[in-house]
Amino acid sequence: MNDTNNQELTDRFLEVAEFLNRQTHLHRLDAWEDLGLTIPQLRTLVLLERVGPMRMGSISTHLGRALSATTTVVDRLVEKELVGRVSYPDDRRVVLCELTDEGRATIDQFWRIGADRIQQIVDMLEQEQVEAVVRGLETILWAVQQIDTDQAESDPTEE
Repeated sequence: MNDTNNQELTDRFLEVAEFLNRQTHLHRLDAWEDLGLTIPQLRTLVLLERVGPMRMGSISTHLGRALSATTTVVDRLVEKELVGRVSYPDDRRVVLCELTDEGRATIDQFWRIGADRIQQIVDMLEQEQVEAVVRGLETILWAVQQIDTDQAESDPTEE
């Protein structure tokens, strides 16, 4: 493929990917408002879902926020009964923050918002179209995993 065609294809890919990303998030944001969460609260819930119970300092570091700001966010999540604080079994002075059952249900609801939109799209496509899209997305997933692996191997702070 010559450079002009390659660049045109790359430009089309970026345009479609950006459009889909915006559309997916636009609809998610509308439904997200109904959850009554701020962006920092949502980011904290997603982090706890992904990583599991964490100390306040670790949450602060992962989110790149001041400890005092993180404490305020977690306090609000505790008030909403989405996050609980538990003592670390080996050292009761250490307090871990973890999702409550209601917190897990809220995160599940947030992820379902996007999944419901995608299901509407899939329902409009023929099986052959869905198969082609899945093959393309699996190729993109493979590329993302390769990039992540390469970055992790070259980042000395990951050890």
